[in-house]
Order: sequence, then C-alpha cells, then structure tokens
Amino acid sequence: MVKRIIGIFCCMILIISGIRAQDIEQLKSEREKSLKEIAIAEEMLQQTLSNRESQLQNLKLINRNVTQRERIIRGINNEIRQLNNQIRKNETTRTELEKEITRLKEEYSKIIYRTYLNRNAYHRAQFIFAAEDFNQAFKRMKHLEEYGKYRRQQGELIVQRTEELKVLLEKLETDKNQKSSLLSAENREVSKMYSERKQKDKLVKSLQSRERQLKKEINDKRLAYKRLESEIARIIAAASGTEFASSGMRMTPEMKILSNDFSQNQGGLPWPVERGVVTMGYGVQDHPVLRNAKIDNKGIEILTEPAAPVRAIFNGTVGAILTLPSGNRAVVIQHGEFFSVYQNLTEINVKEGDEVKVKQVIGKSYKPASGTNSEIHFEIWKYAKPMPVTLDPEKWLSR
Repeated sequence: MVKRIIGIFCCMILIISGIRAQDIEQLKSEREKSLKEIAIAEEMLQQTLSNRESQLQNLKLINRNVTQRERIIRGINNEIRQLNNQIRKNETTRTELEKEITRLKEEYSKIIYRTYLNRNAYHRAQFIFAAEDFNQAFKRMKHLEEYGKYRRQQGELIVQRTEELKVLLEKLETDKNQKSSLLSAENREVSKMYSERKQKDKLVKSLQSRERQLKKEINDKRLAYKRLESEIARIIAAASGTEFASSGMRMTPEMKILSNDFSQNQGGLPWPVERGVVTMGYGVQDHPVLRNAKIDNKGIEILTEPAAPVRAIFNGTVGAILTLPSGNRAVVIQHGEFFSVYQNLTEINVKEGDEVKVKQVIGKSYKPASGTNSEIHFEIWKYAKPMPVTLDPEKWLSR
C-alpha cells in the first residue's frame, strides 16, 4: 500500500512538474518578446540620441523600455517562484524516494539472507516433502515460487526507484542552475532599468523648457483625433445601413464570415508595420513630460523607421481615406463589423472601395519634422449600438 501511494505521489509530481514547465516556458517566451522589442527601441535610440528634435520620441522609447524592463523583472520573479515551488516539491519527492529505497534495500537484504540459509535444493525439497498431505505440499511449492518472484520484484523495484531518483536529482540540478541564471538576468535588467530611468529624467528636464510647444502639439493632436473619431463614427454609421443582422449591422454572408475570422484572430493579427515599438498605449495616458496632462488615446502610437511601409492587418475593404489638418492622411479598412484605422500616412496606394489582403502595403508612414523616426497612430473599432467602440489594439496584435 505504501509503495502504491509513493508511486502515485511520484506520478502526480511529474504531472505537476510538466504543468510548471509549460508555465515557465510561457514566461520565458514573453521575456524574449519583450527583449526583442527593447532591442528595436535601442537601435532607434542609437540613431537619434544626438538629435535634439528627436528628444520627445527618444523619451517615449525610453519610457517604453522602462515599462518592458519592469515586465521582464516581474516575469523573472514569477519564473523564480515557479522554480522554487518546483524545487521544494522535488526535494520532498527525493526525500520520500530515498526513504523508500532504504526500506526496500533493508527488506531485500533480509530476503537475500533467508535465501542464503535455504540456498540448496535439499532444504527446499525437505520443506516441501515435510508437508502432511499433497495439498499442503503443493501450497508450500507455490509459496516458494511466489517468494522467488517477490524477491525478483523487490530487486527490480529498487532499480526502478534508484533510476527515478537519478532523474529527479538531475532535474533538481537543472532547476537550481536555471534559478541561478535567472537571478543574474534579473540583476542585469534592474541595473539597465535604473540607468534608463536616469536617462529619462534627464530628457524630461530638457523637454520641460519646451512646455508651450508641447501643449500646442497636444491640442493639435486632440483636434485631429476628434475629427478622426467623428469621421470613423460617420463611416461606421453609413456602413451599418438600415437592415440589421444578429450582430446589429447589415452584412452580406461574406462579411459575416470575414467578421468572424477577424474576431477569432484576436492576439494573432500582424502588426501594421514590420518593425516598430509601441510608444503610447490605449486609454487615458499620462503625458511623458507635462505634469497633470492626460491623453485619451483611442488607439496606440507605434514608432517605426522613416517612411516605413504600412500594411493592412487583415483582409477587408477600404472604407475611407481621410486628410487631416496636419496634412497627413488616414486609411480606414472595414473587416465586417470591425474597422482598422491607420493614421499619419503618406503615399497612399489604395482607394476607397478597394479590396485589400492581409499584410498588403497601403501606404508609407509619415515622418514628422520634429523627429527622425516615423510615428503612426493605429486604432481598431467595432460596430456597437448606440455608438461604435474602440478596442485596445495591443490585445489584438501578435507579440
């Protein structure tokens, strides 16, 4: 019974260890993605650090890097916690296995000793023929057979448990080495994060002297976004028509399929640019320089290379091409009841009504005079009653 309980316990530990390993692999994957984004941001920073006109863009990149480093450090801490739990459980299993192996060896040594005392055939025959009748002799013969079988099983069980212990010790050694490596990685990330925070403070102090200009830029952006928001709401209202499907919006069977496909790809849609860094997230955000200044961001800002190709994130139909007061342009693409919006574009190479495919280039990113790199504004909308709603693009794009 004890052996069975320990066997079941070992199986449970192996299953739990497998689940933990999956969790750790997922955390590792997230860390690698964050490090990849940091590498892109650092590459952009190296090209623009000496350019005074790019200070605000640089500050956004550094802010993003600090956020990503914080995410990496949290992930590493989670990995270490997972490993600590795994190590503790495996240490407990090791203790139980060692106790069982010791007990099995003691039992086996007793069996071997008894076997030694009855080592010749004469003693075995004497034991059988000393029986009072045939039935008893038969039972004694079966007993000797079972005893021999039990002895072999005990020997095999010792070998099996010893092998399990060997595998477990190797796993413990691997986990401890991995933990040590993670602690070193965490120290490196903390050191880099503090360095970036100092760099950030320096840039903020420098940019505070341009407060009036920054306030004007905020107001200009607010006006542009307000107009864009009104235009998108108008386009979605026009697309909804007067006949409503179960979703509340008039759609052909093909549009329903497209809408469903778009919905099922949440978290896996391609980026609108091949290489970029999110410099401002979705929702109400603090301005990177101005205190108490808030920006209600309906999408995300993505910093990318100058004049980078901008791509459709999914199959769809070009619903509108808008020109904003700044002179740059926005493209709205309909994907059933979903709409993707690409702002700060030039060299548009599609027109209203065009059918576009996923990753098809629709234009190039606009390069502002106040920075070296391009920054596009990207939104995702969904039809809803009484008003369409915006969605967080980072939850829809693949990382």
